[in-house]
Amino acid sequence: MKISRLIIKNYRNLKDIDICLGETVVLVGENNSGKSNLLRAVTLPFLTDESSFSGKSLSWIDINDTAKEKYYHYIIENQKSIVDGTIKCSDFIKEMPVVSVEVQLKADVTENYFVKDLSYSVENGELMYGLRYEYKPSKAEEIFKLVKHVLMQETVDEFSIKKVKMNLLPTEFYAYSITVPDKGSVAYDTLKLYKYTALEAERDEFSRTKERLGSKSLVKVLQMGLSNDDKLKVEKEYNHFFEELKTVSKMDHVINWQEESELEDAKEFFEHISILPNMPPMQTILNSIRLGYSDAELTLQGLGYRNLILLLVLINSLMGKKNDVALNILTIEEPEAHLCINNIRLMSSFLKVFASKNKSAQLFYSTHSTELINKMDLKNVVIVHEGNAFSLLQELEEEERDYLTKNPNFDLFKLFFSKKCILFEGISEEMLIRSYLDSKNELSDIELISFHKGYTKIIEIWKKVNSGTSNKLGIIRDYDYQDKAKKDHDKYDDGKAICVRTTDEKTLEPEIVKTGDNYTILKDKYGETLGWKDMSSEEMQKAWQNAKASDMLTICKDIECGDLPDLEMPKHIKDVLDFMKKTSVMVEGE
Repeated sequence: MKISRLIIKNYRNLKDIDICLGETVVLVGENNSGKSNLLRAVTLPFLTDESSFSGKSLSWIDINDTAKEKYYHYIIENQKSIVDGTIKCSDFIKEMPVVSVEVQLKADVTENYFVKDLSYSVENGELMYGLRYEYKPSKAEEIFKLVKHVLMQETVDEFSIKKVKMNLLPTEFYAYSITVPDKGSVAYDTLKLYKYTALEAERDEFSRTKERLGSKSLVKVLQMGLSNDDKLKVEKEYNHFFEELKTVSKMDHVINWQEESELEDAKEFFEHISILPNMPPMQTILNSIRLGYSDAELTLQGLGYRNLILLLVLINSLMGKKNDVALNILTIEEPEAHLCINNIRLMSSFLKVFASKNKSAQLFYSTHSTELINKMDLKNVVIVHEGNAFSLLQELEEEERDYLTKNPNFDLFKLFFSKKCILFEGISEEMLIRSYLDSKNELSDIELISFHKGYTKIIEIWKKVNSGTSNKLGIIRDYDYQDKAKKDHDKYDDGKAICVRTTDEKTLEPEIVKTGDNYTILKDKYGETLGWKDMSSEEMQKAWQNAKASDMLTICKDIECGDLPDLEMPKHIKDVLDFMKKTSVMVEGE
């Protein structure tokens, strides 16, 4: 069983997200983009009394800022009507922000028993299963009464409202609920079939000192692994341990006061005094456990090893969980934190094994490392940017994901999050552009990525991800006598965020030779070494096209060293580079 769709509204910086999910979910994005919030949000519909969070309810700070601003604007615009009663409580409450997280579950035939109580609709002939967490007003009259009281005390505007904003949105009168969407409450016995373990980024304190004896995540996983029979066995073993301790320490002799008394009544009283085992709660016992490495305490290891061992132990403890759990969700923030490259690869391999061998578990993790993105499963990747999320499972068709998979230089982070990025097609373009950029300090912040043909889908995703930013994308194409392909790409050239240019000739080399005085410059400098001395412009173009890459490399080395100061870049490349030099402007969303 897996979560196949995730819908989030008004949770922290996640205003409105609706994405389809793969078997594993890999979140990529910049710092502060919303990855951690998404990881937390996906666990909210599975909160039970056994959950590790201190509270199931959210708070004022968990409500999306845009939703709050819309609510405050409503109050400012309608404060007189609220005070005089023109606006009724039932209408007012509808304007208050609500946080909701809904998950759709996909189960196979063997798992129908677990989801039988979670069905809520039929789509395309299939039953839909799901859970919804909501954090919303529960005491409408109390809220409305308090808001009216505040507004009667003073008139508010966009500036003064900041002083009373928490009283105008009193979340102490909010409550959470977990339901089957559009159907009703869900029984606790059903909900407890769905478990989660959340490994947050703040795990660096784990075993940092000897006083820190355990980890709440480790304790929780250990508790999950104990059946009722296991707990009974622990209690029996504890009593056995206690009896042995009594014998070794001669505890009974400590209270043998009856042997010292001459009074019969006193003897009878003292004989009833005994030493009993004080079986501590299971969590207290588990809290006394700590991990080690090579027979040494983990506190003696480096931060990277501590994180690695913690993650491996916790993930391994979830392997092959009992089949009485319908779904076990594991969320990890940045599993690569503090790890060297070899250990990142070890972690990547381990996560892959975990995902493939645990059919009742679903793994969610955020990362800034390309090593933790499996190019063979790009359908698992979700791009997160400024509170928005884009799933490559939705955004790209299978053949388009396959196209990216086959591209050796595909780097999600550079492509979607660089301030300036240029896509180009071949090795010749790469050498020429890199050598030119290396000779110009003002262009040193440009990322170059080699792509094959067909950029349109990538451009569309790039536009979504970079909406509202000042980032720029440049595209340099070969014509190859394909007029339709040129038109398909040219329509994305907006002169603000994206610049698309295509060669007039079939490929790059003729463009270079025909630009300005380049023919003469190249002939004079390389006539002898490259055999171009007696060639016409057309002959040089053809010879260069048929030459090895070593010819281009020779020329590019001289460009980088400043030995060809008068050589001009072809117009299609120069246009893109000039575009990158321009002052960036904010790109508005569509």
